Amino acid sequence: MFPTTVWDLVRDAGAKEPLALDRFAEGYRAPVLEFLRGRGAPPQECEDLCHEVFVRLLKGGVLAKADPQRGRFRSLLCTVTWNVLVDWHRRRPRPVAELADAEAAAPDFDRAWALHLVERAMERLMAEAPTYYEDLRRHLDEQEVDRNRLWIARRKLSAFVRHEIAMTCRSPSEIEEERRLLAPYLNG
Repeated sequence: MFPTTVWDLVRDAGAKEPLALDRFAEGYRAPVLEFLRGRGAPPQECEDLCHEVFVRLLKGGVLAKADPQRGRFRSLLCTVTWNVLVDWHRRRPRPVAELADAEAAAPDFDRAWALHLVERAMERLMAEAPTYYEDLRRHLDEQEVDRNRLWIARRKLSAFVRHEIAMTCRSPSEIEEERRLLAPYLNG
């Protein structure tokens, strides 16, 4: 019904299949790093904290126990990342900033997640439709672009973003719900 989703990758990474572990780390490193940076972790410590997130996901079998029936993968990843950040914050001699709670941090993680999806969609646009990618890039640089070509480029990018969202869902209703939740970060 759906192509390989993030849950298939999570299952395989939870079983510690080397290729799946590589794809998993490569695919989800960027939103975790973006979230950590946005929550005040110094750049020199972000990589270590990101590594700790992935260690925790594997240690104790978090990925192996992950169940799509219990919610979105993004929520699981956000929770583990938040817990790593809270533990790091507690170890600091002086707190960097006041930490709220995981629920208050979720919009920041959602924003990082949406940015990650758009970056992946842009990479795909560049690979599959380089001329439209260039049109979009030129438009973002405020250069003159044919309006029809720009419209097509935006439509292609939008389709690629929808595809990236679909890769994290198991049904059409989940896709629509995910699009609705991410819309504030994707619009504009």
